[in-house]
Amino acid sequence: MPERRFDHARELEALGLAPPDEKTMHFLWQIVDEGVLGASRHVELGNQLILHLIGSGPDGVERARRAAAFIARTRGHDTPVIGNSLDLLLAGLESLPADQQGATLRARIEDWSKAAASRKSALVEAGVRHLSQTRGVMAFDYSSTVAAIVIEIAKTRPEFLVVVPESRAIAGGARYLEEFLPAGINARFIPDAAIEHGLAVCDAALFGVETLRADGSFLNTIGSRMIARLAAPMGVEIYGATDLMKLDRRSYGGHRPEPAIRTYDKMLKAGLEISGIEDVDTSAPELEVIPPNLTTGLITEYGIVPPSAIWALGREKFSLGERP
Repeated sequence: MPERRFDHARELEALGLAPPDEKTMHFLWQIVDEGVLGASRHVELGNQLILHLIGSGPDGVERARRAAAFIARTRGHDTPVIGNSLDLLLAGLESLPADQQGATLRARIEDWSKAAASRKSALVEAGVRHLSQTRGVMAFDYSSTVAAIVIEIAKTRPEFLVVVPESRAIAGGARYLEEFLPAGINARFIPDAAIEHGLAVCDAALFGVETLRADGSFLNTIGSRMIARLAAPMGVEIYGATDLMKLDRRSYGGHRPEPAIRTYDKMLKAGLEISGIEDVDTSAPELEVIPPNLTTGLITEYGIVPPSAIWALGREKFSLGERP
């Protein structure tokens, strides 16, 4: 993963501001360099970073704004919920007296966290109820929401199996094991080249969702669409688990950009002593679109909904004044 956090340090330097402290850099490593995984987790970390910055000195709110903008441009490029949540927290802050801005931000973050926890609880409950009788599920690439569903199902079904393919794109499988093994879950860890073999012992495959679009399609780690294509003829159902706050409302107007391209130099070239290896192109997307026709349903805080229902559900949700 590119070490993008240092770009923020350079931006502050160009503005004549003091460099970010060690704690800020660690937060940015977790978020923009994905030292930890999961879009929902990155939203939480962004909130924690803001709390840290607003208490860091007289220019704390300004630093929080600049850090939020940086996160939105980088990690939030294909994941609007991250940038959207930060925008909401900071909206209109500059119009308040300076001595009220910190307290206002703290109150907004507390409200946001409570609402997010409530939505996640409803989503997990819906997923557990719907998948409680499956013999096994495949969990591809780390999602804290998917992990929560799997752990809850396994609490009452010791024989429940979760198949975890290791994705070379982002190494998210190992992150699942860090949660599943302490919980005593029956896990099978396989290479991503053995995905078809793993699907044969599953009734469903679960994906996290980086971005949900109005047509019911969603973005997740590259390799997800391949699993969805393999699953259909095998009778394995495909589910994306997502809070509707991840809906990219720009997609109603046709905004559906292609996922960003990144390089995989560090992952693929490390340790290779081959003449000319430095000139080999390793560019590829990190995310890809899973179309609605390959998706059985979306696990949301509103229950299990078909992809075709997202258009109307999103309109209804946000017409009530809610916004990501």
